[in-house]
Amino acid sequence: MQVWSRDPNSSRLTRNTSPPKLEPRPDSVMAQPTSLHDRFYPIRTTHPSCIQFPSVGEHNFKLKPQFINILPKFHGLESEDAYFFIREFEKLCLIMKIPHLVDDVIRLRFIPFALKDLANK
Repeated sequence: MQVWSRDPNSSRLTRNTSPPKLEPRPDSVMAQPTSLHDRFYPIRTTHPSCIQFPSVGEHNFKLKPQFINILPKFHGLESEDAYFFIREFEKLCLIMKIPHLVDDVIRLRFIPFALKDLANK
């Protein structure tokens, strides 16, 4: 079973794989039946994002929709040029200046909005 946890020292995500713990059951106790709700609506789990956002401290900011709308879109198709997308994305991120934020933080905040379909996976 894989469990994701955040390392407190480095703030990185680590995957812990361990065998499932089996508890001995007395023969007289029968397994609890699962309900139809549990069978048809199982618990959904998602993988955490690999993007680590640096702390911005006490400086709050908003991502404005007009900035998100002008971002180039990259779908991850073979017909698209990834280097052209990166060049255009960096150009637009340099134009967007948010007070008290470094350029790398701006890029990290906007990249999820620029990646679509296969590239987002």
